[in-house]
Amino acid sequence: MSFSPAFTVAQNFSQPSILVVNDTSTGSDVAITGRRVYIQQADGTYLVPTGTNTNYVDWPLGPSFININVLNQDYALSITVEWMVATVPQYTVNALFAFTLNSELFYYNLTQYIASGQIPIRDSSYYQNKLLLRTFIDECSNAVNYGNDIASAQDALNRAQYLIANQNFLF
Repeated sequence: MSFSPAFTVAQNFSQPSILVVNDTSTGSDVAITGRRVYIQQADGTYLVPTGTNTNYVDWPLGPSFININVLNQDYALSITVEWMVATVPQYTVNALFAFTLNSELFYYNLTQYIASGQIPIRDSSYYQNKLLLRTFIDECSNAVNYGNDIASAQDALNRAQYLIANQNFLF
């Protein structure tokens, strides 16, 4: 059976800084000796764990998944996985992802805050800012899912991050 490379990526729900990359390839190629993961930001730079001296993360054969601790906020990222034969990429797959778990959890915390009765139902600035946050999260997802547009997606996440960073004044 021929080798068909594929992968998925998700944020770890209990630790949003961790990306879980899962090799979902089918078939086999006995020549493959390892894998590499490239995590590229909208500005062209790469995210790697602290102490990594390359712009990629080595992913040995064996485990079907790897945890990569690189997120300090939400990002739109272009992720590439290469299946290597020695030091030469034999197969390459790239995809664009929106990692919005921090913003989504903050949004949910705003909902809990309202449910606790600490915010009056008619606090319009609170609701306007909460709706802005939802809009920015949705803009990011739309930019990735429908436009394959990493720049617009990251811009939306930066606006969401501004709201979160200034929560004491905005919520």
